[in-house]
Amino acid sequence: MLKKKLKQEQEENLQNSMPKEEVEILRKKNIKELIAPSGIDASNIDYLRIISNTTRYARSFFVSSLPRMCAFPELFRDMYLFGDTNTSIYINPVPEAKSQNELNRVINQLETERLVAADRGNINRESVITQKRVEAEGLRDQIAAGFNKLFEASIITTLFAYNLQSLDAYTKMLSTEMSKSLVGVKTAWAMQEEAYKSNVPLMKNEIQKKHTFDRNSMATVFPFTTSEVGHLTGIPLGFNKQTGVPILFDNFHSSLTNYNMVIFAKSGAGKSVTMKTLISRSAVLMGIESLALDAEGEYSVVAEALGGINVVLRTNISNSNKFI
Repeated sequence: MLKKKLKQEQEENLQNSMPKEEVEILRKKNIKELIAPSGIDASNIDYLRIISNTTRYARSFFVSSLPRMCAFPELFRDMYLFGDTNTSIYINPVPEAKSQNELNRVINQLETERLVAADRGNINRESVITQKRVEAEGLRDQIAAGFNKLFEASIITTLFAYNLQSLDAYTKMLSTEMSKSLVGVKTAWAMQEEAYKSNVPLMKNEIQKKHTFDRNSMATVFPFTTSEVGHLTGIPLGFNKQTGVPILFDNFHSSLTNYNMVIFAKSGAGKSVTMKTLISRSAVLMGIESLALDAEGEYSVVAEALGGINVVLRTNISNSNKFI
C-alpha cells in the first residue's frame, strides 16, 4: 500500500509540474490527430503537398476508359503493384429494373445508329454496331433470367513521391503501364482534394467517375496478383481455364499452414467423387495412405482397387473387430 501511494504522489507531482496548457492539449488529441500530417496544401490544381516531418507530393487519378475485353487478373494489376500508391474501388450494385431500362435504352440507341450506318453504306460501322447490339441483348436476357447483374464502380488511385520531378516521372510511367492493357487513367484535374479524400478510408466517393461492369468483369477488378493456382508438386486436379496449365495440389506442401481440408457443396454436387479422386491419386502418385470412416460403404470399391482393406464394425460383440 505504501508503494502504491508513493507512485500516485509521483504521478500527481509530474502532472502539476507540466504546464496546464500542454496537459490540456495532450488530453484533447485522439489517435487520428496524432497520426495525421501537419497539413495538406491543396492550392495546386494537379497535385497536393503533404506537409509533415518529410514533405511529400501526391497526385490522384481516376480510371477514364476500359478495354472491351480483358484477361483475368490482368486489368488493374499494374496499378496495384506500381510503387507507392493507394487505390480505392467503390462498388455499388445496380437494381434490376434500372439495369433493364438502361440496356433497353442502349439497344434502341444502337439500333438507330445501325440504321443510319446502313443508309450511308458504312458496312464496317454497321457490323460493329450490330455486334454491340447483340451483346447488349444477351446481357439484358441474362439479367432478366437472374444469371448476371450490373455494378457501378469507381476506381481511384493516389501516387506519392518526395519531389515534383519524381511525381511527374511516375505519372508518365503509370499512364504507359496502364495503356498496355488498354486502361486509360486521367489526373483528377482541379479535383485533387476531392480525389484524395475519396482515397482515404472514410468510405466517401466525392468524384463519382463511374463505370458499369457485369458480374464476370467485376471479378477482374479484385487485386489478385496472379491467375496461377496450385503447387509445383502434387496430384493433378484439372486445368486452369485461363492459361491451360495443369493444376497440381499437394496437401502437405510447405506453403500451407496445415494439411486440414473441408469440402462444402450441396447434395449431388460431387463431394464424394472429389474425395475419392484425391484419395486414389494421392495413393498412386504420392504413396499417401488414407483412412476413411465410411458409414454408407461407398469407399469399399476404392479400397479394393488400391489394394487396401475394408474393416467392418458391427454392434454385435461376437462378430465385431476390437481396436485398442
